[in-house]
Amino acid sequence: MAGYILRDGEKSVVLRADQIDRLLGRGDGDAALLYLCLLRNDGAIEPQRLMQSLRFSELRLRAAETALQELGLIDRMDYESLFEQAEKLEPTLFAMEPCCGYSQISLRLQNMGHEVKVISGHAVKNWIATHKSNQKTDLNDATALAKLALYDHDLQPIRVKNVEECRIASVQAIRIQLRTQATKSLVCFKSLCQCWGIVIRRGSLNTKKMAEAVAAVEKLLGAEVASSLMILRDAYKFTMKQINALDKVLDALVEANEQARTMKTVLGIGTQTAARLAVTTGDIKRFPMPRSYVAYFGLAPRNIITGHSGTPSPSKRDALKPVSSRGQGKVSRRGDRVARSFIIQGAATIYMLYCKDMLPECQLRRWLHEQIKRGKPYGKIIVSLAAKLLRIVWALLTYGEKFDIHKAGVPRSVLAAMEKPLKHDAAAESAA
Repeated sequence: MAGYILRDGEKSVVLRADQIDRLLGRGDGDAALLYLCLLRNDGAIEPQRLMQSLRFSELRLRAAETALQELGLIDRMDYESLFEQAEKLEPTLFAMEPCCGYSQISLRLQNMGHEVKVISGHAVKNWIATHKSNQKTDLNDATALAKLALYDHDLQPIRVKNVEECRIASVQAIRIQLRTQATKSLVCFKSLCQCWGIVIRRGSLNTKKMAEAVAAVEKLLGAEVASSLMILRDAYKFTMKQINALDKVLDALVEANEQARTMKTVLGIGTQTAARLAVTTGDIKRFPMPRSYVAYFGLAPRNIITGHSGTPSPSKRDALKPVSSRGQGKVSRRGDRVARSFIIQGAATIYMLYCKDMLPECQLRRWLHEQIKRGKPYGKIIVSLAAKLLRIVWALLTYGEKFDIHKAGVPRSVLAAMEKPLKHDAAAESAA
């Protein structure tokens, strides 16, 4: 061929020499067409329009995008670029799945006047399975987020934590991590000592006695093993000091939070439980009734009533469960696992106080006595008691009352009936 005649159009697309060399070296026509289309539209074009303009399938489009990313010609938008674009937009709805920094991203977008909906990954996955034959791609994820955010009015988005709650959650997460490290160091130390015949009493946490036990058999261990064991023991000791320092920091954060401070007054709820409940609860007005608050932490039984499931059976009428429990399965175990674990530990503490006859005479004590008398298993008692503690927390936060162990566990209707005679007597005395 002698050459080509290039005809100038109204609009020009400029490619640098290095960009052309990279595209030619790749030898991928789809990547080159995609790059030209992006340049032609200044990068502002939706995936659906790209597929229509280039007549690409979604898989072909994704392959071309990957090729351009490997060539360094396009890149995904980072957070700073997102915020720069968000500042130029009118108030817009942003939908996203939860990630490590979703609260901070959402708060920053909300400060710009935008609306943010954080949608659970389970909801996105179920939508894709239903509408896209379980083909999980970036485009399908974006489509699912848009559809769920705009049209699914029954879907409850994930709550965005405020700055104070993020601080509490971060300190507690660090403490949990250090507690895990300390436990592993202690278990490793004791297991190695057992290998050498060094007996350390079960449950012993005295680091001084650990050092004495190692020193007593130093000749057998040798200097290398003895020094290594002491390093492990010192690591455990140092980690425990760090944990104690974090406990003071977390206690100060809980005392500064009014909601967490109220939760901490409840019997069986300490600093760790109050901190976790405050972070996961947010505004108590989100929960219209106590059962919804209990269900939020996965301590309410699942309903499985559908068709003939959960209905009486004529052939087994004598073996029917009570009407209130028909069609109900085990607890759902939804929601925050750490918060549920903490509240169950608090319920176990109350049960231990009852068994040691250290629980004062109150409704909770009478309720525990009745459950044990019926022969209810220990696990079910603890879960029921944990749910009762959550109902007490809900009542304190909703009605703004202080915790009273003599009122805890008593139905509100009974309390109202008890207060009426007291008010009547007080009015009669004032009239006299």
